[in-house]
Amino acid sequence: MTALEEKLTRYKARSSNTEQEKQERAERMVRAAVNSWRGFDDVSLSFLPKGSYKNNTNVRADSDVDIAVIHGGFYYFNDSALREGDKIVRHPITCNRYDGAEFREELEKAMCSAYGSDCDTSGSTAIEIAENGGRVKADVVPSFQHRKYYYDTQGNVRYFEGTTTRRTNGEWVINYPEQQYANGVAKNDSNRTGKRYKQMVRILKRVENDLVVAGEIEALPSYFMECLVYCAPDALFNHQGKTPLTEDFSAVVSHIWNKTKPDGEAKGWYEPNGIKPLFADGQKWSIEQAHQLALKTWQHLGLGS
Repeated sequence: MTALEEKLTRYKARSSNTEQEKQERAERMVRAAVNSWRGFDDVSLSFLPKGSYKNNTNVRADSDVDIAVIHGGFYYFNDSALREGDKIVRHPITCNRYDGAEFREELEKAMCSAYGSDCDTSGSTAIEIAENGGRVKADVVPSFQHRKYYYDTQGNVRYFEGTTTRRTNGEWVINYPEQQYANGVAKNDSNRTGKRYKQMVRILKRVENDLVVAGEIEALPSYFMECLVYCAPDALFNHQGKTPLTEDFSAVVSHIWNKTKPDGEAKGWYEPNGIKPLFADGQKWSIEQAHQLALKTWQHLGLGS
């Protein structure tokens, strides 16, 4: 085994058992803090672990927990794709308390009551609970149900079920974490990528961390690496359990680099949820950053040499 193959073997590893225990403890503590808050006694709430923690793409020493706390009393929606006669007139409301920014304010009270000075409410999206010896850092995201309506191929009205979060600046962010999870599990299947998809995601995340430390690139959102690897065709991944990690990773990085050229096809890529365009307006990243990441990764590891 080459030195590079040994390195990638280390980099493909998920969180250690100890880190997983701390992740699970952080999730339980967030749930307990919310469930015990009397301000939510008459509000329907649900919890949705998401991000790399839920999707099993987190890496060692980088194992934060993302938890959406979802207000279930009503939902927001986008019906702009529908004809006027099909637009949504109203939507069910079982509890209209804590609409918009009010929900975040109440969730901040619950978290700060439970965690005191470990609760940081300065972020624009998540309420951050600091890590300690018994738990990892938790990002608690106040969220609402969201539906995006569209017409299917037969002309019937359908909708994508997602979540939406109101940032402190008034912007709304819509995500589809359950579709992301299901599609990621499917791509990681042994019949599609030989269980290599999530390993490649972890490796790219580790290399990105190295490049940031070395001052080669600016830090990128962890989810971006998952998106880029997801867009690599299944045929580039191991199917027989025999090809080296180096071979798979080189193929994935080369694909990202080629497709993010000015004349490449990356403009048509989608996030792993299959709903949101990867390089749409408002994203926290760009095609140019993806191209640079692939180039720096290739150079940093000496791939192809």
